[in-house]
Amino acid sequence: MSLRRALVATGVAALLATSVVACSKNSGDDPAGNDDSRKQNTGALGTAEDSKGPAAEVPGATPGGDITAYRRAAFDHADPARAYYVDVLAMLDLVARRLTNYKELGDGRMVVVGDLATDAGTDVNKDCKTWKYTLKDGIKYQDGSPIKASDIAYGVARAFSPALPEGPHYVQQWLTGKAEYNADYKGPYDGGAAIPPGVQVPDEKTIIFNFQTAACEAPFALAMGISTPVPPAKDTKTDYDKAVWGSGPYKIKDYQIGVSMTVEKNEFWDKNTDPIRHQYVDTVTWKFGQDQKTVTQRLMADQGADQTSFDLMNEDPSLIPQIVGDTKMMERVITGTNIFVNWVAINNERVKDVNVRKALQYVINKEAYMKLRGGPTAGTIATTTMSPTALGYNKFDAYPQAPTGDKEKAKQLLAGKVTTLKYAYANTELGQQIAAFMKEEFKAVGIELETIALDPNTAPDILTTKSSNVYDLYPKNWGQDWATGSTVIGPIYDGRTIADSGNVDNIWFNDPGVSAEIDRINKLSVNDAVAEWGKLDQKIMTDFAPMIPLFYGKNFGLSGSKVGGLWLSDALGTISMVNAYVKK
Repeated sequence: MSLRRALVATGVAALLATSVVACSKNSGDDPAGNDDSRKQNTGALGTAEDSKGPAAEVPGATPGGDITAYRRAAFDHADPARAYYVDVLAMLDLVARRLTNYKELGDGRMVVVGDLATDAGTDVNKDCKTWKYTLKDGIKYQDGSPIKASDIAYGVARAFSPALPEGPHYVQQWLTGKAEYNADYKGPYDGGAAIPPGVQVPDEKTIIFNFQTAACEAPFALAMGISTPVPPAKDTKTDYDKAVWGSGPYKIKDYQIGVSMTVEKNEFWDKNTDPIRHQYVDTVTWKFGQDQKTVTQRLMADQGADQTSFDLMNEDPSLIPQIVGDTKMMERVITGTNIFVNWVAINNERVKDVNVRKALQYVINKEAYMKLRGGPTAGTIATTTMSPTALGYNKFDAYPQAPTGDKEKAKQLLAGKVTTLKYAYANTELGQQIAAFMKEEFKAVGIELETIALDPNTAPDILTTKSSNVYDLYPKNWGQDWATGSTVIGPIYDGRTIADSGNVDNIWFNDPGVSAEIDRINKLSVNDAVAEWGKLDQKIMTDFAPMIPLFYGKNFGLSGSKVGGLWLSDALGTISMVNAYVKK
């Protein structure tokens, strides 16, 4: 992302001083305050002083105890090179440190700081092309061995492998100057070099990134899993999902894929090197495949082990009125706007007629759909690709209609061109209800919707793999990786990035003109680029109708009365556990 040198002197503050997302708290432990508005909050590059540990103590927090997190589906990939779902990233925040990370300061303010590095990075030549990082002293893995710069370089190298395509691609694309980042170098396997092109490791305390294009957003991209150190001797390739080697305050104790994961304290983590995390609780356990209504009922009852548990997903819509009506229970709700926009994805390779895609924009009664999701606690009706929380958001509606839709207009535009479509969904109780709702909505405009239930644990891989995604419509959501529209429009709509699997562009949208426009905007100064992303969003929605926007998301999750330190993270867009503790 080609941002100019002028931003770097002020820590990219000109870019991100009005960015990210508003969050809300649980039990007074949220450093981001309790603002539930859809504002774009602050973020910039921190200093070396900001990057020093230890993190400030959480008032009232005490060590000891175990907490449990409930989740409907399993983690898709725990491997930092492959992780892209926010709940997985929140787990990795406990287990796997990175070169940089986000330090949230309160009132929506945050800075990118050095996590394993001494600071957020040095722009060596003041052109955003060469970034240098020095590692802190005393950083160790779970076995006490030192974390080395070559291990970080190796972690970056792994992310080039076609076998590990699911994670973000920004760093790889900047290093190669290509959207098709692994056309030549394909990672460290099968004879590939352990250090990727463009990366230098002059010694085990130093790593240098030499990008082909200006990358003023590099400190933000390196706060993602790609800069997690991986010792080559511990790399099990695609099986690394099962045994991520710990460098954070916790290490994986037990992982039964599809069932549960438990992490325990890492004795070799040094809080004095870490400006972000704590190590209050003894263990955190994630339980997968949990029924939404059952979890909601248990957390409402707040008995026994559920007092030290919390829900990573929104609560059962049928029970939300009871929760909202109980003032004391609402004190245990973690709520607030998040970074996500939710759509019905349209497979553009299967539904090729743009006029059909435009007709589909009018089919759904979004007001009724939102009631099914939980009403205002789930979010507000959307009309765009970008979230209102993203810098450069452009408020537009390419297909004006009442909240109830416009089925007559849909029928006129369809003109009998399409009579059947396939709708795939994750087979949960809510997924079933939504599928039944969609079936009736499409029936009303003359389309027989075949609904196909997918295993919630495998649905993400099925729907992001070209050969297995044989469906016309399916749910999709996305939130910006950091504040700018470049992390929304590029990943979703640049068809040059489409691979065999692990696709963010899993609507298979591929228009050369749009890809060229993405390249053009990426070469602009940041001030010029900000508005251009929103304009391109409007052009894509108007000209191509590639997806059906549904709603801008909101979190509404219960926690037990004895869980403290949880909050809805601005950086992650989900619940952070770095401050979690058990109340005595």
